[in-house]
Formats: sequence, C-alpha cells, structure tokens
Amino acid sequence: MIKHVVMWQLLPQAEGHTAHENALWMKEHLEALMGVVPELLSCEVGINIVDGNYDACLISTFASLADLERYKKHPAHVEISTYCKKIRSSRIVCDFEIRDIL
Repeated sequence: MIKHVVMWQLLPQAEGHTAHENALWMKEHLEALMGVVPELLSCEVGINIVDGNYDACLISTFASLADLERYKKHPAHVEISTYCKKIRSSRIVCDFEIRDIL
C-alpha cells in the first residue's frame, strides 16, 4: 500500500476566491474523486484550523506506485490539479509505503 500525502499553502486570494473558499473547493473536488478514479482506495482532505501552517492536506491510499501514477494522469485528477496550481503558493508531497507488521 502507498500513502500519498500532499499539503498546500494557498494564496490569500486566487481565481476570485479567498484561501479558505479555495480550500473548501479542493476538499469537495478531491474527495469526489472516490469512485471516479478506480485506483484511489481512500481519500481525505483536511482544512487547517491553526494559523501559520499549511492550509490544506490530502491523505490518499493506493495499492501500488503504478496506481498512484495512473491517478496522477487521470483526466478528473488533472482537471483539479490544474486549478490547484493556480491557487497555491507552495506544495509539499510525501509518498510512503505501508507494510503489514506481524
């Protein structure tokens, strides 16, 4: 299993919306990819509640790195990603493997 974690700092104003409005948009649209992108096993988007930190965080799960790559190229994800690039000031990503521990 692969965990894909992305955090964004959003511009205070972008595309006619505040950072908070854009974070809400991101949450709604990214979580709506469940059932649309077959490789996406789980998806959760959190909006930060503490000032001075990143504004939003995505935690998603995939069966493999190949599935993560297919997700990144899926047209529905590309459409959302294109918008996110317009509204962010920075972005960080961490992809890591989850292994069963017995």
